[in-house]
Amino acid sequence: MDMTLDRATIDAMISKVIHLMETKSISLNGTRPDWKALFSEALDEIRRSGAQKEFEARISRVLALGGLSHVAFFHETGQRAPARYAINATFLATDEAPARWMFQDVHEGGPAYRAGVRPGDILLEVDGQSVRPPTLPTFNLGIDCEFTIEGRGGQIHKTPMVLPKADPSRRNGGKPPMAEPTSVTARMLPDGIGYVRVAFFPGANGQRFARELDRALATLPDCDRLLIDLRGNLGGFIGSLRLMSYLTPDRIPIGYSLTRKGQVRGLRPEQLTCLDRLPSTKFEMLKMAFRFRVVHRDRSVRLMTEGLGPQPFHGRVVMLVNEHTSSAGEMVAAFAAENKLATLVGARTAGQVLGGANFPVGHGFVLRLPAAGWYTWSGAIVEGIGVMPDIDVPLSQTDLRAAADNQFQASMTAAGAGALV
Repeated sequence: MDMTLDRATIDAMISKVIHLMETKSISLNGTRPDWKALFSEALDEIRRSGAQKEFEARISRVLALGGLSHVAFFHETGQRAPARYAINATFLATDEAPARWMFQDVHEGGPAYRAGVRPGDILLEVDGQSVRPPTLPTFNLGIDCEFTIEGRGGQIHKTPMVLPKADPSRRNGGKPPMAEPTSVTARMLPDGIGYVRVAFFPGANGQRFARELDRALATLPDCDRLLIDLRGNLGGFIGSLRLMSYLTPDRIPIGYSLTRKGQVRGLRPEQLTCLDRLPSTKFEMLKMAFRFRVVHRDRSVRLMTEGLGPQPFHGRVVMLVNEHTSSAGEMVAAFAAENKLATLVGARTAGQVLGGANFPVGHGFVLRLPAAGWYTWSGAIVEGIGVMPDIDVPLSQTDLRAAADNQFQASMTAAGAGALV
């Protein structure tokens, strides 16, 4: 889209962005960027933007100076998304020169997995266009494309990538959806070890994920040790409460989310509305919605485990994490680490644990900002820091190309060698 915005319109949108960042965005450790000064320094350059992408990029560069995740500036007609959401896969840059993009996490049920892509494959081209680090490929939602892949055996082939299509009957006017992988997969491993991989936490009220996790664990009745794989976890929110509840028999505090309003009011964790049970019926769902949308009208909330009782794997849990574990996946990892409920194996998590919200700023442009910060019950911040594993295991690219997974093998060793909490 060509830019047709005059100087006064651009200035008005920038003023709206500054106002929203100053009044709606949360701060961490009491630090707040001087948004007026930051935008003032870049104002002339932004005014000279001649195209939509250029305008978005220049606004985004200023917003990035705040150092927070879940910040974005885009036009509502934008249809592109990163690979983790568009095809449910993540990448790592290979060590060779020049580097190439290697598939790292490929979630079952997602477009990449259904197309036959597996970890260790190399992405060479998208629709005939070469893709190389450092620029991560993004994808047009709802539009199929063709990958050129170098498989783990060195063979090169073209693979059609089929993406979810828009449903014109839906309220959003038929906007193409993000892809959704299978949220939970489970299987038994040797020596009585149960394996559960959690790709994301779907659903606004957590009920759907809770049912899927309950069913998955029911397929592991003889599991006395549990390996939870959160690598590449896409996030979500409230459904993670059920997974954290399975880590302990008791009702214990998890952590809390605090909005800008909660920060201004100086709310203490114990004063926040407590969520300690996911709804199991439609009536309970309605009660939950009324409680948070009508009565409290604030996203500030504290979480407490549901008290699901003893499980045969308690005290014998290993949790796999990596640099692509983000959002609610990091909430789970931080809770397990703080309460010593699992042995964490892998790599430091992404450090992206904020609750985002979208605000229109005019002419179809939208500002996404961090509207709520997440804290562990002890008050620790994960944003920008991540969660460090107990056993640090860098991923071996050589192993991945050979269809092996050294992080998984390390977790199996931890599960079988008495390195559990």
